[in-house]
Amino acid sequence: MAVADFVKSARESFRVGWKIESNWTDPVLFATYQVIRPLASLLIVAFIVIIGASVGATSNPSFNYNQYLAWLIVGNAFYAFVLQIMLGMSILVHVDRTRYEVLKNIYISPGTLHPYVIGRGMVSVVNGAVSVILTLLFSVAIFNGLLHMSIPLNLLGVNLLMLIPAVILGVISLLAIGYMLCAVNIVSNRMEFILGDSVSGIFFLLGGVLFPIAILPRYVQPISNVLPITYLLNAVRESFGLYAGSYMSDLTYLGLTTLITLIVGIGVFRLAERRAKKLGLFDRKSEY
Repeated sequence: MAVADFVKSARESFRVGWKIESNWTDPVLFATYQVIRPLASLLIVAFIVIIGASVGATSNPSFNYNQYLAWLIVGNAFYAFVLQIMLGMSILVHVDRTRYEVLKNIYISPGTLHPYVIGRGMVSVVNGAVSVILTLLFSVAIFNGLLHMSIPLNLLGVNLLMLIPAVILGVISLLAIGYMLCAVNIVSNRMEFILGDSVSGIFFLLGGVLFPIAILPRYVQPISNVLPITYLLNAVRESFGLYAGSYMSDLTYLGLTTLITLIVGIGVFRLAERRAKKLGLFDRKSEY
């Protein structure tokens, strides 16, 4: 019964979150925004690679930039999960404080905050999934269809048995990190605009989104090796046939980092709840 109530609360929170995310404009403009934002980011990076490769072709003729471009497209596409979840969950508490006050009413009721936070986080997951699919489709249409570049990116040949478990574990780990960002913002009202960008920026730089972590300085590689995004992208690229690694090893490390992140995330969130109760942050409207 408790599980059914939890799922029902999370589902209703998802509906609320979706309406909050999409009610700032009409559906057509909202859909256009969801398409253009990830595609614009990809095209900027992709054309930098294309132009740079054409300039440096004489100095390194053996470099296969078509292969690298496919590797980059997949990494940039699935990075949308990181961006959507980090930004969405980091701003969640601030938006609720300034407009809706849903968290306050849940907190002073017999209920718990967890279903609401998870439901709201799942909205970011759905937005991220849409961005991933559209980015991959438009990439194939532009680079292989329009520009005839013959990038080795076969969307119909993806190994779904490898892709789906990796994405599920990766999303869980990102939601757990989003939990931590929510926890920080529960007890603080000054970090909501920098937390999401800061964490997603670290993942972008050190998670192997644009280049292999092996070319990073050695003193930062240990950080890359404990980030779930690193193993998520490795496993995803292996499912596309773009990474010659050990899928089971990457999936194992992804599962381990996901478990650790989940335990830490829930623990941090509970500490923030207790701290908020002790300080009365949910009792006095002026401080909430």
